[in-house]
Amino acid sequence: MSKVIFIPTKNEYEYLFPNLSLKNHKIYFYTEYSGIKIIVTGIGKVNVTVSATHFFCTHDDVEEAYLVGIAGAYKECELDIGDVVSVEQDFFVDEGLIEDNCLKMLNEIGFAVCEDNKTVFKTIDNLRHVNANTVSLLSSTDKLANLYKSKTDASIESMEGAAFGLVCRKFNVTAYQIRSISNYCGDRKKQKWNVKLAIRNLKHTLYSLLFVK
Repeated sequence: MSKVIFIPTKNEYEYLFPNLSLKNHKIYFYTEYSGIKIIVTGIGKVNVTVSATHFFCTHDDVEEAYLVGIAGAYKECELDIGDVVSVEQDFFVDEGLIEDNCLKMLNEIGFAVCEDNKTVFKTIDNLRHVNANTVSLLSSTDKLANLYKSKTDASIESMEGAAFGLVCRKFNVTAYQIRSISNYCGDRKKQKWNVKLAIRNLKHTLYSLLFVK
């Protein structure tokens, strides 16, 4: 069974695989560890879409793809910084418009990105299952964080998940998304961050899941 890991940023990659150098493919950076290919896509929906699409077009044997990285949690969702979660549904929450102070996703006005403006992932049994929002406009204020959360009742927020899930679905690849909570969404002046803890816990989970025989 062919598996591949996608990581949004070099910083995340360097924490997860500190002694493994990357090669430059022009579209993405890549390497391989224990027989599993690792792709560093660049941050955001566009970069992960371009990288995953090109990879799947040139590697038709992929059966499972894992998107792993850090994410912000909405304050009301009862997640702690450092928690590692498995995403079940991921919404294109800010693909839409605001009308009368109400957020409407594109599917509500007849122009859905995909069915229900969301993608679905296979989950990891021993991790907490959560729903996520994928955004381009980060919720850097409490008002925007509340708007996003109230729209979908998601627990976490990232910049790649839903797009990655959609690419995997179009290529008939089983998709997983594993995130570790590094901060809380909302007012950036009041956000609490612990990237080292989040990455350490993510690394332990990832290695236990894919690399420990």
